[in-house]
Amino acid sequence: MDHIDVLDAVKRAYLDLRDVYEHLSGLAIMALVLALAVSAIGFFLSGLGFALLGQLFRLAVHIGFGFVTAPYLIAVHRFILFGKVTTRYDLELGDPRLQRFFGWTIVFALLSAAPAMLSSILPVPGLLRGVLALALAIAALIVMVRLIIVLPAVAVDSDRATWRNAMADTAGYAGRILLICLAAALPVGLAAVILSAFSYGFGFLAFVVVLIQGAAGVIIASLLAAIASRLYDRSAIGFRRSAVL
Repeated sequence: MDHIDVLDAVKRAYLDLRDVYEHLSGLAIMALVLALAVSAIGFFLSGLGFALLGQLFRLAVHIGFGFVTAPYLIAVHRFILFGKVTTRYDLELGDPRLQRFFGWTIVFALLSAAPAMLSSILPVPGLLRGVLALALAIAALIVMVRLIIVLPAVAVDSDRATWRNAMADTAGYAGRILLICLAAALPVGLAAVILSAFSYGFGFLAFVVVLIQGAAGVIIASLLAAIASRLYDRSAIGFRRSAVL
């Protein structure tokens, strides 16, 4: 993988997002509706039980989000890499491509949830618990950004879509990839925070805030898919990607 300019990559991601919404608008709307439904279910379940149970519910919501948005994100990867416009939102459980893609989204969900869950169940003092959670979160984040190119590889049916190849191709680029992802997600995240603050200010229910965050999650997932596709296209995996449409 050659040199990656952060600002150019972020600009390219937003241009790709514009093209995705232009050509895959139907799928984007369906992904948004399904993601909001999952967020709504998660909202009503999150208040049940003790802290660890609440974390398990949040993990289940993340996994559910990954499942319902998988057909859309696969279509985003294939559109950016092949120019293929997908017209059907196919949640066919028997589809090997969907199974592999969803399996990897579970891996990402587990990695993102593991630091908080492990730090909450391990018998360590309060200060050390915080340090442990931070260390685990940093480690999980590094692994996730280095594995990000696996998702487009799976979406285009590459036979090189393995964690070993992804880790090898992104060696030395974790920091730069993280900066690209954070810079791309920041405007959407800030907009969600501002809208959430206005919602609280006008007395709307916390439920509305959850929906705002769910919508922001779909947009950020789209941006990350665009970034992952471009990184994959520049990687050694991408050079040998499958051309099967």
